[in-house]
Amino acid sequence: MKWKIILLLPIFLNAETFNDLIKYINKSNIVKIYQKNIEIQKEKLKQAKAKNYGKLDLEYDYMYLLDRPVMKMNSPQPIAAQNAGSAPLYPLVYKDIHSKLTVGKKSNFVGMLTYSYPVFTGYAISSFIDIEKLNVIKSKLKLDNLKRNLKLQTARIYAGIYALKQKIYALKEAQNALLSAKEKANALYKEGLINKSTLDEIDAKYYEIQAQKDEVKAQKKSLLNTLSYILNKKIESVSDIPQISLKKSRFLQRPDVKEIKNTLKITMKNIDLQKSNFYPKVYFQAGLKKEATDATLNNNDYRNIDSSYMALSFKYNIFNGGADKSKLQTAKLTKMKTYIFLRDYLNKVKTEYRNDILTLKAYEKRLVSANKEIKARRSYYEYIKAKFDEGLADVTDLNSAIAKLAEAKAKREYIKSQIFFYRLKANIDGGNQN
Repeated sequence: MKWKIILLLPIFLNAETFNDLIKYINKSNIVKIYQKNIEIQKEKLKQAKAKNYGKLDLEYDYMYLLDRPVMKMNSPQPIAAQNAGSAPLYPLVYKDIHSKLTVGKKSNFVGMLTYSYPVFTGYAISSFIDIEKLNVIKSKLKLDNLKRNLKLQTARIYAGIYALKQKIYALKEAQNALLSAKEKANALYKEGLINKSTLDEIDAKYYEIQAQKDEVKAQKKSLLNTLSYILNKKIESVSDIPQISLKKSRFLQRPDVKEIKNTLKITMKNIDLQKSNFYPKVYFQAGLKKEATDATLNNNDYRNIDSSYMALSFKYNIFNGGADKSKLQTAKLTKMKTYIFLRDYLNKVKTEYRNDILTLKAYEKRLVSANKEIKARRSYYEYIKAKFDEGLADVTDLNSAIAKLAEAKAKREYIKSQIFFYRLKANIDGGNQN
């Protein structure tokens, strides 16, 4: 007996409890992807906040002109003949004399340090920052909702694996019962009380159950593989189902509901953003600028080197075909649509919760019936086995009694697994994550 316990010990050690599996959810690759989405959204928030600090640019340009810059001048000159010391004989006649003056070189260098700041944008920047803050919250709620769904998915698979594991145990018990019956049948056969066909019938039933057991093992292995993929960890076996108690519903605490409420806030901020189009925009700019004819920006024989400046820009859109008005109306309609969607989603959530409770109560009633069925099936099996041992019952009746008892046990464990799942589902659907 001790060596059997030693052999089974690794199996028990490798069995994962449901609470263990929940901890592995954070190792899931899809969770890691959503975590990266949060980091990306935080970087977008930094980009939005940067607009509040203005912009400082350093620029250095070199330009080589194909022609040397010159300034053209037209100066009128009188050309009519005149007598010395007397008035002109004829009115004066002027002729334009064209001349050129060099005002620069072909090589030109410009260095500039510019700072620009949005003095007033109609609250566009602050609204945009608020939207990005809400988007960070939204990305976190998406992660929470993902974990909620993964927990449900894990629970469903866990319940399925547990039910299949218990079915395998029930089939093993049926095989052991058949082996025990075969030992008694061999004794009866040697005494000439039964024929060889009875032994063959027991063997046939044994291998039929073995085939069922192999099929169930394959189904169990498939679910374990799926669970391993979801949790990004090799899962070889699961433990018993934990006891779950129903908690009071808190629908507004569900992360998916919170996400929609957060989206509603975003639509309200988007209205403020679109309203900014109806305000004037004021920008301030200052620059330290030098224009020179050498790379060190220290020489210019034609004009002043220092071209530094300060500027104030005022911009106001008068007409753009009604586009701004349409954008504002679109934002308002989006807010109304989101609000309607939130109310509908809450109704859907409450309906799913009520259906969970109905399904749970149905399984709890079925469990009572399943326990009574097992009691009756066991009593019938013991009765038939006693009859068979005395040679008074047919092997077909014995096989049927063994199979039905195993089926009843497997059904009871399946019902228990579904009670566990729907209690957990009702809690999660009701807004209780933990």
